[in-house]
Amino acid sequence: MGMSVDSDDIPVTVAGQGSGSTLNIAGSMVNSMTGGLMSIDTVLATAGYDHTIKLWNISTAVCLKTFQHPDSQVNVLQITPDRKNVAAGGFQHVRIYDVQGMTQNPTLNLEGLLKNVTTLGFNKDGNWIFTGGEDFCARVWDLRAGNPQCQKVFQTHSSPITSAVLHPAQTELIVADQSGTIHCWDLRNDVETEQLIPDQNSPVAISHVDIDPLGKYLAIVNNKGDCYVWSLEESGTEPLKLNPFHKMKVHKRYALKCYFSPDSSLLATTSSENAKIFQVSTFNQLTELNYSGQRWVWDAAFTGDSQYIFTASSDNLARLWNLETGQCKREYNGHLKPLTCVAYRDPSIF
Repeated sequence: MGMSVDSDDIPVTVAGQGSGSTLNIAGSMVNSMTGGLMSIDTVLATAGYDHTIKLWNISTAVCLKTFQHPDSQVNVLQITPDRKNVAAGGFQHVRIYDVQGMTQNPTLNLEGLLKNVTTLGFNKDGNWIFTGGEDFCARVWDLRAGNPQCQKVFQTHSSPITSAVLHPAQTELIVADQSGTIHCWDLRNDVETEQLIPDQNSPVAISHVDIDPLGKYLAIVNNKGDCYVWSLEESGTEPLKLNPFHKMKVHKRYALKCYFSPDSSLLATTSSENAKIFQVSTFNQLTELNYSGQRWVWDAAFTGDSQYIFTASSDNLARLWNLETGQCKREYNGHLKPLTCVAYRDPSIF
């Protein structure tokens, strides 16, 4: 069941008989149901260890659809830019599901992966997808063919890949691994243009990497709760340059994820303790998102207006938080085991 919500925080209006509810999250309009079928205006998806992927009505916290993922737990979840499909990475597979279709089974599979897939994402047009995982490889797949084929492969050679992010210019893929190394892969020329270790004295496994939508900053978090930030320089055909900018202790223990908000003004981090929000202009902490019993917060996703954030945690729940107040406004309850990922996309997120 969902928590009670203040109507002035998240207005909910009924669009008419049989139309379902319409939710306005600070200006992002969402039609969660239309004529009994899901609208593609906005998609909220969660997954974890119970081998299912669930799609949710944001305003009522009712599960609209459940996809089956029998092969393994889901490690990573992403929604296509057109919001028609959701991709799930697990053990040796990436499964792609049709958000609007009637089937619970995947409509597309990426095969040939040897171990756990830990990261994936789409280019802005949704024509191709990148994946990375424990087999030391990042791959680019062309989705325009009926049978997707791997077009390019990047290897770290010695360390499992933990995270990857595509630069907003769509030309470089930043890859992070368990050895504590960051790799810059130039997709245009299929070469590695830079490799760096944030802490040369004592390399620590990198948990996650992200780039802000403006392409100004790159951030990583690691297993010691540290966050490193670089400023980015890109000019034409020249390789991307990373300049050390800031370092801060964001969590006492494991930091798990870091995400910039769609408007590039905020940085969210998650950990074995809670989630925190930082102001990018100063990198000062704005708020902590705490909830009794939530335990590990494995993932997070901002709403398009950057005023709310969803989290996924070990207590089997996803939550919606108001970032101005730091209050939990919704709980999404339906999974039987811990959640590992949450994905959200609305028309304002590219």
